[in-house]
This record gives sequence, structure tokens and C-alpha cells, in this order.
Amino acid sequence: MARSAIRRDTVLRLARATLSRPTAPYREGEVIAWIREFADGRPHLCLREDPDGNLELRRAGVPTNRSPLVLAAHMDHPGFRALRSRPRRAGGHRVDALFLGGVPLSSFPGARARFHTPGGEIRARVERARLDRKSGEKRIVLHTKEPVPGGSYGMWDLPRFHFDRARDRIEACAVDDLAGVAAILAMFDAVDRIDPSRRADVRGVFTRAEEVGFVGALAIAANRRLPAAARIVAIEASMALPEAPQGAGPIVRVGDRTSVFDDALTRAVSAVAQELAGPRGTGFAWQRKLMDGGTCESTAYQRFGYACTGMCLPLGNYHNVGRGGRIAPESIRLSDLVGMVRLFEALVREEARPRGGGKRDDPLRQRLEALHRRSRKELARSPFA
Repeated sequence: MARSAIRRDTVLRLARATLSRPTAPYREGEVIAWIREFADGRPHLCLREDPDGNLELRRAGVPTNRSPLVLAAHMDHPGFRALRSRPRRAGGHRVDALFLGGVPLSSFPGARARFHTPGGEIRARVERARLDRKSGEKRIVLHTKEPVPGGSYGMWDLPRFHFDRARDRIEACAVDDLAGVAAILAMFDAVDRIDPSRRADVRGVFTRAEEVGFVGALAIAANRRLPAAARIVAIEASMALPEAPQGAGPIVRVGDRTSVFDDALTRAVSAVAQELAGPRGTGFAWQRKLMDGGTCESTAYQRFGYACTGMCLPLGNYHNVGRGGRIAPESIRLSDLVGMVRLFEALVREEARPRGGGKRDDPLRQRLEALHRRSRKELARSPFA
């Protein structure tokens, strides 16, 4: 097996640079600027932006494939959008805002937030939260010392990024899904070392406003901005479960709460992971699970006919909801993140493998056909009873 080109310290550095960016649905500009900076500094890459602000990262000069491997992650995280603010007689300002994303209303009262404005950051405290029954919007009232311009976006007032080396744990305000973005960038940082022959047409897709209904992914799928035969792997940070714990490796996701993913593509990714793990299964830690804590972009892409599967990192404090419903940083294990990038690396090596002019045989089909050949004579000569 080829020596890995993935370096743990590089993955950590790129995770820090990515997860430290503020973001919210429809307010992904800081993340977009960072991905542009990343691509501009690497001549072997090129970046395209579609009419809806989604990004596609590709390898410069690599021949295109009718069935490229696409690694896709979203750039947003649940957050606030200020509508208006007005002064209060007792001092300070009342800010009326919407909250975009899936966080229970019971977690809001008393929680601290931070708005990002042209003049700098403004801290806030949530006073009330209610669901507008007619529109379905989460309506939030916050208190600030300064006025917040309408349209400003906000996040929870939590540490941007912290790495606990002793516990192998990354904590941040927005892990979902900036960790997926960071993992894809880490693979592309090393892609020419992974595939020096430059055969593999692998692409990174970064989408907007996933948290409010897969907005960017649906725009890509509905407008056929990827080849019809593209194989899409949606990358997520998904709620850790007792049977899918942190520290046990990245997860090949066979489905989500809503749908089951493409069988052939899921088996192909699983086979690559198993090859990394080795015959004893101890060479690489990975998991294969149905992660039904939520719905991911694979379901959206599949609705428009794309072959999709998923991969995810087990996530602590999903959507910033910690113990007792209190707002808290999200968390992942660095070892799981590095493992995900290593699995990307192995997928790219598989893509670059010469095929001899034909499609690689399906190992499962080969095994089942061999089993049938061995058993049919026994069926023919054995009585029913």
C-alpha cells in the first residue's frame, strides 16, 4: 500500500482556518473568501462559482470524466438574521431577528449570541423565542448594548476554534459542516501527491444554505450543473449515536433519516475503506452506519437522479445543543477527521488506477455468481424433502 500523503498537522491547520470562519444560511461570504484564498494559492487547482454562489473546486489540466467523483459539503451553519433594532428607555437595544436552522426553542432563552456587522462584532443575549405558526419562522428577541443593522447575521457566542490535544478533540461554534469543507480542502491540498499521474477527475463542491432546505444543492441538481453520471459523496458532521461513536473513525453513511443511498456507490466506498483497514480490520478505523439523526444533501441530489452516497464525522452537541439543552460548542475527534481525509485519499488512488479499457468488475456480483455456480448442481440433484 502506498504511503499516505496526508499529514495530521496539515489537516489540523486547515481545520482551524476553516472552522474559525463565521457563517450562517445565505451569509457564507467568509467561508467563500477562504476557499478562494486556498485555491488561489495552489496553481494545480481551479475554482468556479455558479450563479447561486455555490463553488466547484477542480484539478487544473486534468482530463474530465463523464462520471467524476464529487465530494460535496455545505458552507453554512444555523444562525441569526437581524431584522431591526430599536433603543430601549432603560438602555440598550431590542433586536428582532429570525433564526435559520434546526435548534429547539427551549435552548434559546438566556443564550448568548454574536452579530457580525460592518462595524464589528456585537454581543447579544436572547430574551424570547417563539415559532410563528403561520410562516414557520423562528422569531427571536435579543438585547444588545449597540444597534444591530438589519440584515446582519449572527452566531452563538462560543469559541471559534479550540483543539484539546490530550483528548484529541476539536471544539468550535460551527463544526457542521465546516469540518466537511476542511476535509475536502485537506485532500485537495495533497491531491497531486496522491495522484501524480493526474488521472483522477475528482471535484469538490461547496454549497450554500443547506440548513434551511438544501438550497444550494437543489440549485446544482435542478440546473444539472454536474454531469448526469457524476458520483456524489455528500460529506457531513452528523449527530454521534451510541452505535456510531466519536473516535471510532469516519462513517460511510448508507442512508439518512429520509432515504437510503445508492447501493453500488456505497459498496464501492466501503470496499476502499475495508482495503485500508486490511484483512484483520485493524489498519484503519472506519464505520458503516445508517445515520438517521437528520437528512443530508445526498437525499436532495438523489431526487434529481444522481448516484449518491454519504460520509460523515460523528458530531458532539449537534447544532450546538449540549447537556440539558444548553447552547454549547460542537465537537469532533481529530483522528476521525484525519481518517476521513485518508479515505478521500484512497478513493482518489482508486480513481487513478488504470482500468485496462474496461469497467472494474463488481466484487459482490463475482462472489454471488461463484456461489450460484457451486450450488446449482446441488439444487438439481437434491430432493425437496
